[in-house]
Amino acid sequence: MFRALAFALATLALADDFRPVYHFVPKENWMNEPNGLIKIKSTWHLFYQHNPTANVWGNLNWGHATSSDLVQWTHQPLAITSENGVEAFTGTAYFDAENTSGLGSSTSPPYLAWYTGYFPSNGTQDQRLAFSVDDGVTWTKYPDNPIISAAQESPHDTTQGLESRDPKVFFHKASGKWVMVLSHGGQDKLTFWTSSDAKSWTWKSDLSADQIDGLPSGITGWEVPDIFQLPIEGTDETTWVLIITPADGSPAGGNGVLALTGSFDGSTFKADPVDPSTLWLDYGRDFDGAYSWENVAAADGRRILASVMNSYGASPPTKTWKGMLSFPRTITLKETDSKRYFLQQPVTEIALAGSSLATIRNQTITADKPLLSSIHGTALDIKLAFTIDAGAKISLKVRKAASEQTTIQYDQKNSTISVDRTMSGDISYDPAAGGVHSASLKPDGSGVINLRVLVDTCSVEVFGGEGEVVISDLIFPSETSDGLSLEVIGGSADLHSVEVRGISLK
Repeated sequence: MFRALAFALATLALADDFRPVYHFVPKENWMNEPNGLIKIKSTWHLFYQHNPTANVWGNLNWGHATSSDLVQWTHQPLAITSENGVEAFTGTAYFDAENTSGLGSSTSPPYLAWYTGYFPSNGTQDQRLAFSVDDGVTWTKYPDNPIISAAQESPHDTTQGLESRDPKVFFHKASGKWVMVLSHGGQDKLTFWTSSDAKSWTWKSDLSADQIDGLPSGITGWEVPDIFQLPIEGTDETTWVLIITPADGSPAGGNGVLALTGSFDGSTFKADPVDPSTLWLDYGRDFDGAYSWENVAAADGRRILASVMNSYGASPPTKTWKGMLSFPRTITLKETDSKRYFLQQPVTEIALAGSSLATIRNQTITADKPLLSSIHGTALDIKLAFTIDAGAKISLKVRKAASEQTTIQYDQKNSTISVDRTMSGDISYDPAAGGVHSASLKPDGSGVINLRVLVDTCSVEVFGGEGEVVISDLIFPSETSDGLSLEVIGGSADLHSVEVRGISLK
């Protein structure tokens, strides 16, 4: 009986430890950025940096989870393990459709995963390869690892192997070569390498800050590169997109994710001049180390990103786990009046989870009549479309109780959207855990402001407009802080539509 009670209490602790409902978290212990995101047949694969033995950074392996819908995830055994004094750091995966690596066969081409080998004994790093011939269920390390040694990297890395990591690898059809992009965080640069067989690599070029016209100063510690092509909506063109996670220089301070457009010929990336107003993919504190899924069918057509939501190391007040995956989001590129905007939105699969809690159409809200106060929930998907009086503000308060609330506010006077965490719950764990994060957000051509807000136990993700502004933040309120409120200050607002859905999984 004692064992049964202990098991029940342990299970309750696991359930109550700020665990989100529809965002992925490890079953237990540490995770940081996603790795090797790839779709294999009908299954979405998520790999991630994982310490299976402790709730802190270290002993890093590739954790593994799978999903049929990007919403509900199934934990799988470790994919690429730490062993023989070499940990498995960040990397990416790709389908070797023509078996150019020779690690599969013509009838069963392999899936390849490239990762950084990290030696905790001296801090050095090299690049390694693993492969799967059973549709990503199990992974075998290439016996002749490393594929790029620290010695081979040394002419292009002045840190003696301490800052050369995070391989992004893909097959470049135009040149018929594999391409690897490596980050060199301490030098604020990327290097580009090519290969004919995905195993033997040749350095081709560097990309550093001084080669990017208009890049603001102070963006340092480049990590986790991703590169892909996107069509430009409103044109018949496509462009290359390069994503980087710098350790410093983001709008909210600390880590952030930026995106550049440019040209790529298979060996050299040439960045377009930077517009600082469209540089960052997220204006919150907790969108870090973003990667996109590969091998998504052309019929689907989406480029889907996810990151880790945690920039505070082991400090957040979760006891059984650390680190969660942002909710997967699509990224597109739109050109309006010769200006390009990255647009992001939650994947549409979220509509399959949960049910409606409230719907409002064509109603005016005034300062003395707040709405939605009868709605309670800790896992919500909220959509707002409104016009607002000059000088007024509209506030959506989530995870609300007498002394706690997280406030999402639109200020018409400044055309600004903000997330205020000063009363969001426990903010004592880190000096950067509170405060206000904001970004400029203009109404659409009809004067309407559109907001999408995802709330999930310990996080908020706010998508403004068509998705040109996103703010993602962790919050740690009390379990009983589950209220909701929509109110206006200094005028009135016309609510074209309000939809509140509660998200629950089977």
